[in-house]
Amino acid sequence: MRISVIPLYLFHALFFLLVDLHPAGAQTINAEYERFRAGDSKYIQSGMAMSPDKTLIAIATTQSYPLYIFDIASRKVIRQFDVGNWYAGSRVSWSAGGRYLLLQQLFYIDFASNKDREVNFEIVDSYSGKSILRLDKYHDVKITPDEKYAVALTGSKIEFIGLSDRKSVRSFSVDHATNSLCLSPDGKYIAVSGRPDDQLLARDPQFKKNKKGLKFTKKYKQVVSVYNTVDLSLVATVNEYYDNIYRLEWSADNRYIFCLSIPHLKAATATAGRQNFISVIDASGFVSTRTVFPSNSNYEPDFRLSHDGRFMGVVSWGKFPELRVHDFETGQVLQRFEMSSRTMEGINKLEFPTDGRVFIEFMPDDKSMLSTFGNQLLLWQIPQE
Repeated sequence: MRISVIPLYLFHALFFLLVDLHPAGAQTINAEYERFRAGDSKYIQSGMAMSPDKTLIAIATTQSYPLYIFDIASRKVIRQFDVGNWYAGSRVSWSAGGRYLLLQQLFYIDFASNKDREVNFEIVDSYSGKSILRLDKYHDVKITPDEKYAVALTGSKIEFIGLSDRKSVRSFSVDHATNSLCLSPDGKYIAVSGRPDDQLLARDPQFKKNKKGLKFTKKYKQVVSVYNTVDLSLVATVNEYYDNIYRLEWSADNRYIFCLSIPHLKAATATAGRQNFISVIDASGFVSTRTVFPSNSNYEPDFRLSHDGRFMGVVSWGKFPELRVHDFETGQVLQRFEMSSRTMEGINKLEFPTDGRVFIEFMPDDKSMLSTFGNQLLLWQIPQE
C-alpha cells in the first residue's frame, strides 16, 4: 500500500496559507451573540460537551472546582459534581448512551512536547457523580459504545477494563503506539496512532530512492492503524503519514475518523504561531481524504461536526481566539467569530474572559454555536446565507 508524504505536506502548507489569507468571504464578528453564565459559576471553564440526546451540557472547570451539568432548555445547572480535581481542569466527553462522563486531565500549557503524552483520566456516573474508574498516566482512554468497558492505551498496551468491576478482561499490544485511540460507533473497530515501522516503510515505493524522505518520515511522522475488536487483528493502516497525533475521534454516523495532528517542532513549516491540522479519514475503507481543517490555536483546538454533518466547527487563533465554521465537504471557511475586545465589553469583576482555551458545541438546530468564554458561555448566532 502506497502512503504519500510530500503531497499532503505541501497541501497542508498551501491550505493553511489560503485559509488565513483569503477566507473565501468568511465574516468576522458580524453576527449576534450573547454572553451568560451557567448558574452562578465563578470558575474558568476548561471543557464542555453536549449529551447524546442534545439536552444537557457537561462543563468542567479549573482549579479543582466542580463539574456542572447544565440543562440547555432551562439554562440552569441541574447537577454539580466534585470530580476531576485537576488544577487546569479537564476535557470532558459523554459515553454513547449518556450514562458516563469521561474526563481527561488538561494543563495550562499544552504545546506539543514532541514526545508521547501521559495524563490522568476519570470515568464518572453522569447521574450521581460517582467516580467509576480512575486511570493515571495513560495516553488515551475511550468508553465502548455499549458502555461496558474502558479501552485504555498505555505504552504499547491496549486493555479492556470492565466498568462494573474495574477488572482488565483482555489486552493486546500495538508496537510503536503513541498518544491516541478511538472506537467505531458500532463497536467493530479500534483506530490507534503509532509510528511507522520498518516493514511498512519498506513496502512504500516512494522511499526506494528517497533515503532522506525515509529518515524524515520515520523520525517525525505517524500513522493510524485500525484493528478488529473481535479478534484484535490488524485490518488496515491508513494510507497517509501524519504529524504527531494527539486526538482521534470517530464520527457518530460511523463515516469518518478525525485526526488532530501537530507537527514536531523540527518539522513545522510555520514561521510564527502553532500549526494544528484536523485531517479527515474515510472510515468506510480506512483511506485518507484531502479534507483538512487547519487551526492556529495556541492550545490543542477543539472541533465539532455539526449534527447534520454539513459543517465543521474549529477553534483557531488570530489576534484573539476565534471560532470558524467550515463547509465540511469543501473545507472552505464560511463564517468566523473573533473573541476580540468587543466580546469583552461590559465584563465586571465577577466575570473573567477566556484564557485562550475555548471549547465549542453546535446547538441542536445547527444554527448557533455555544462556546466557553472564561467563566461564562457565549452563544453565537451563525449567519445564515
